[in-house]
Amino acid sequence: MQPKPLNCFCKGSTVRVMDIEGGCSARARLLAMGLTPGCPVELMSDGCGPVKIKVRDSEVVLGQGLCDKVLVCESCGCPICPEEKCKAKAS
Repeated sequence: MQPKPLNCFCKGSTVRVMDIEGGCSARARLLAMGLTPGCPVELMSDGCGPVKIKVRDSEVVLGQGLCDKVLVCESCGCPICPEEKCKAKAS
């Protein structure tokens, strides 16, 4: 599954951070907020303005520019599989 920017998903989606694209400053800011690779994120709002997310039991609001830098994939809710649908469910 190809990672997409965070702001491509709708309110209520749970996604998993795959990578952060951007310069040192933007990357450091997002990592400090807890948006680390493999971390689950719940979108609490969407639209063309700021995006409210829940990450590590905290609510954070990101502008569209920062959302574009956070690459995520849909999450199946399993703590084992950060990248693809859970293989453990099949076995």
